[in-house]
Amino acid sequence: MMNKSKGARAAANAPGTDLRVKVASVVIAALLIVLLAIVSPGMAMWWTFIPAMVIACGSHLASTAKAAPDPARVLPIYLVALAWQFLHFAEEYSGQFWIRWPEDVFAAPPMTVEFFIWGNMASYAAFTLGALTLFKGWRVPLLIVWFFAIMGIMGNAIGHPIYALISGDVFFPGTLTSLAYWLIGPALILRLWRSSRSREAVQV
Repeated sequence: MMNKSKGARAAANAPGTDLRVKVASVVIAALLIVLLAIVSPGMAMWWTFIPAMVIACGSHLASTAKAAPDPARVLPIYLVALAWQFLHFAEEYSGQFWIRWPEDVFAAPPMTVEFFIWGNMASYAAFTLGALTLFKGWRVPLLIVWFFAIMGIMGNAIGHPIYALISGDVFFPGTLTSLAYWLIGPALILRLWRSSRSREAVQV
């Protein structure tokens, strides 16, 4: 049984397998970028979500596409980040973020509240399944974990103070809860990167 298990792991980490993982990840990222471009209110997502997806894909290809991270190292901080995201959504919803973000920051038409809610809940469903991909070590969907870390966490940490500055409202919806991401985000990204890279070194 041990020999079969080692053989299966070796096959999963073979160069051809790595190439398939990377190609699948790039295709998924490209499709998501097209979707974001279509649904973007004005240029809002072109300046935020789309660059974040590019960065997430690059980070994934350089790390977790090669070797899945240790879930014991990454999953706890990932779940803390995901839990905080729901509180962040509550603050944004309370301040009508779906209107103020496009109009006040990008001079774009507002989103509908239905689009805002469904878009966030669909994202959170994907991010919740991201915890499963971390636990199981499925490499291709770890792209979504990176997107959550880059856009959902650090994008909010960086973006909300800028939105507050542009709008002239220090309490711009989501700004208060975004401050915690300056602690959570770097910890999550460092653990994702270091854990996957150290596992890659062991496999070589």
